[in-house]
Amino acid sequence: MCDNHFVLTRHRCVVPNRPRPKWQWHLSSIKAAVLAGTLGLVSTEGAVTIQKPTDIAGPETNRWSYLKLEGENFETQADEDSEIGFASVDKSGAVTSFLGKPVLGPNSTASGSGALFTKTVFAEHADKVTYKVQFATPGTYYLFMRFTMFENGGSEGSYGNEDSFFVPPDFGKDPQTDWPLPRDGYTEGCCDAAGYLYIKDEPGGSRNNHFAADEERTYWEGNFHWNELISSQWNVPENTGAPNVRFKYEVTPDKVGTPLDFTISYREGGVTIDLFLFSTNPNLMDQYTQAQLDEILLSPSGGGPGNPSLAISRSGNNVVLSWPVSATGFALESAASLTSPGWTSVATPPTVAGDQNTVTVNASTGTSFYRLKKP
Repeated sequence: MCDNHFVLTRHRCVVPNRPRPKWQWHLSSIKAAVLAGTLGLVSTEGAVTIQKPTDIAGPETNRWSYLKLEGENFETQADEDSEIGFASVDKSGAVTSFLGKPVLGPNSTASGSGALFTKTVFAEHADKVTYKVQFATPGTYYLFMRFTMFENGGSEGSYGNEDSFFVPPDFGKDPQTDWPLPRDGYTEGCCDAAGYLYIKDEPGGSRNNHFAADEERTYWEGNFHWNELISSQWNVPENTGAPNVRFKYEVTPDKVGTPLDFTISYREGGVTIDLFLFSTNPNLMDQYTQAQLDEILLSPSGGGPGNPSLAISRSGNNVVLSWPVSATGFALESAASLTSPGWTSVATPPTVAGDQNTVTVNASTGTSFYRLKKP
């Protein structure tokens, strides 16, 4: 998929003719790049999510850099069991929750083409997914996420059985083995201020409890919200790890321009991650409303106003190219090579699915490059 937050007007993706094991196919074998007009070529080769120097937000007096990592944009997955662990879900509505509702339907507000769903078996470190990220700006980056929750049937009185996973201590590290203590890296939704189900619904306000399921199902169950990620309040410094500590990652100058691995590990089913956000501003929840974060980072689907994102996903022996229907006036073009490319219009007309234009192409016909162009 190539829908990283590029503020551009033309996008292209490449589909290689190369078989992969079914469990690896999601993005590791789909390469993408973006043509930025006179800005030059910025790529996500090998599913690397790349930050541009212009990925900056905030007022002039408080500018902050960010990298937006789509939950479904993982490169590799550890577990081949289709019933356990992480799963990429799209907006087709094919995957349903315990309550029988689509995890993501055609009208989902998930950014990009989908989200990272966690299935309903409890098992610490039963699965891991690894992303590749590349930064353009050094700094200390704090970890946020945009996410929703789904009831998994384990305990229907609250979201306490759906709400935890592990993050790594650093880029290139394993969240299971590379922390100093066993539960370091453990982040969860309940049960106090450190939990990510406790959300500041208004900037600078208190963290409000959205943990109890009976009254909160309308708040969650496919509805996305932002929060910062903090280590569990249940950690014990002497033997399991420090509690209530913000997760942050140092991007030193020597790491800039280099693809870095970011691995998360499974624990419970139910939490569904639309995207991770690495931000040099640690105070987003104090300075912005939920709607403002959506506007800054998602409008109109991750590409900035008027600049749509072209997404790509696997579907059997085909791949599906998609972009927002709100991006009027754009045409899909393809080329067989990037060496003196001859861009031609794709003859297949797009089909509308929810808020997305989609075009399905055969993945076995050879390498092709795609872009959106507005005359």
